[in-house]
Amino acid sequence: MIPFFSFFSSVLFFTFLLMNYSPHLFSLGILYHIFLKKGSDSIKKNRIIFHIDMNCFFVSCEIAENPDLAGKKVAVGPNRMDRKGIITAASYEARACGVRAAMPVSEALRKCPDLILVESSMSLYSEYSRRFFEYFLKITPLVEPASIDEGYLDITDVCEPSNAIMLAEKIQKDLLQQLHLPCSIGIAPNKFLAKMASDMRKPLGITVLRKREVPEKLWPLPVGDMIGVGKKTKELLDALGIKTIGELANFQNFELLKEIIGDVNATSLVNHANGNGSNEVDVNVFNDVSSISNSQTFERDEYSITNMKLLLKVLTNTMCNRMEKQNLKAYNFRLQLKYSTFKVASKSITLKNPTSDSRRVYKVLESLFDDFYDTSVPLRLIGVAASHVIESEDEIKQMSIFDSLDAEQKDYQIDNLITLINKEVGSNLLKRGIKTENANNGDNHTNFDKFSKSWVENRNSKNKTN
Repeated sequence: MIPFFSFFSSVLFFTFLLMNYSPHLFSLGILYHIFLKKGSDSIKKNRIIFHIDMNCFFVSCEIAENPDLAGKKVAVGPNRMDRKGIITAASYEARACGVRAAMPVSEALRKCPDLILVESSMSLYSEYSRRFFEYFLKITPLVEPASIDEGYLDITDVCEPSNAIMLAEKIQKDLLQQLHLPCSIGIAPNKFLAKMASDMRKPLGITVLRKREVPEKLWPLPVGDMIGVGKKTKELLDALGIKTIGELANFQNFELLKEIIGDVNATSLVNHANGNGSNEVDVNVFNDVSSISNSQTFERDEYSITNMKLLLKVLTNTMCNRMEKQNLKAYNFRLQLKYSTFKVASKSITLKNPTSDSRRVYKVLESLFDDFYDTSVPLRLIGVAASHVIESEDEIKQMSIFDSLDAEQKDYQIDNLITLINKEVGSNLLKRGIKTENANNGDNHTNFDKFSKSWVENRNSKNKTN
């Protein structure tokens, strides 16, 4: 109460001075400016997020370098003699003939005999990507790259909501005039809706998607069109009778949904289906010092899922070893795939408990891989990353050992204790054994429970005496 009366008395005193010594200055407008304007400025604004997606980016780069290709049936890929290669990108004119990205060259030439094949040049595309991101940064410092040909901009403090479309039109015009690159722009209050909006009109579309328009514009779309729904998740949703985004948004049995597709996935997808999502543009998305990552490029297009998963396991082990050496654990794990088409796709998951255990992390990343890898397209790169990292010691808790814990939580606590005990004794003598069933109702934790409980109690008593 005291701060309120102090503020109120200040207002009365200042009003008295104005009325007696400067009557001509006294007005409601002046008082509003002095006492209320600052407060209103501090109220959190509704964010205005742009998602800008380059149209036929690789082909557009080639046309920018060679304008004679404009308006023709053009595809980017290997040279014409490499019939086993695949198409990386196709112009809209080529698409009209049935040519698609990831299509074998031989099939593309059958569908479109006069197709102009241009050999892909990643260095060229990277240079154009650098140029348009530099242009974005002239508009706002709040820029988040999503891939080589798309990004998010937070323009909340750049223009008023009523001028957002005008700014989008200017961006389209500038990119066409300066870089000869067409793009589509989605405008929304969060990144999810902005991305969905930019996909609605191509090429050269500008689409506004407000939360109140979600039932009308988003819900009728097939659930497979929704960002974050991979082929495996789509199959599971189909089995539940969920065919549209609206049916997902309004699915009544949320507990069943969590059981089928997992807690984190269910929560995220239902939130998105209802138009919710992050509006935080992460300017450090490719330079996160609090993350640990590892990636490797295949020497050639890789078709073998066995080889892909083998590399995924190697990358995961390397990343987890680095975490353990630095005494770190992570909550969030991300898988990134770069296809032979140069398209980059990624997906992440946040765990309830942090870990650096390579087996558990691999299981999580393998699940992501199975869910969203497009088996029709070979891979060129696999990347893994761990973020939301903490020091292991910060996370270890005193507890009644394994009381009322499920199997996963027990494994998690076992790993914590092994790490802590090894650190105390100064060696890595204590390791996990092979999981076996025993006579005690199949509970393979019992002996370790007794040992670890005794060890923790002994350690606690030492700490008290010290």
